[in-house]
Amino acid sequence: MKITDFLVQNRIVFGLKSKNKEEVLKEMAELFLTSNDIIKEGMFDAFVEDLIERENLTSTGMQDGIAIPHAKSPAVEKLALSLAIVPEGIDFDSFDSEPSKLFFMIASPENIKREHLDLLQKISKLSYEEEILEDLINATDKSEVIKLLGLI
Repeated sequence: MKITDFLVQNRIVFGLKSKNKEEVLKEMAELFLTSNDIIKEGMFDAFVEDLIERENLTSTGMQDGIAIPHAKSPAVEKLALSLAIVPEGIDFDSFDSEPSKLFFMIASPENIKREHLDLLQKISKLSYEEEILEDLINATDKSEVIKLLGLI
């Protein structure tokens, strides 16, 4: 399994308009609407609520500038990933109290367990890849991002 198995270029953005956690969740969830086969029709708001509910359990702001907001939701058709790269960072209640710069959002159907956990684990391993992490934060080209993530 590779991160790039679940991420396409039209779900990668550079920068976010959002200034707080709830806005980040909604803005990133909207990236899944670029494909017709991820969020079930009419269930976008339910997916956002599931993301917020999950975030309220414990923050998904990790460390080293990485946040992995995610939710298992009946609103989701298939496992997918979106990515926002925000070099200036946004406060996301991370474990190290530093702003998050890479936001990997995972949308997962309720019935998927192993693949969801495997994807979380793969993204978490980025913390050990300092050079790739830095290159991702400074990336300005979507194909470059896909290439970098393919190295993991």
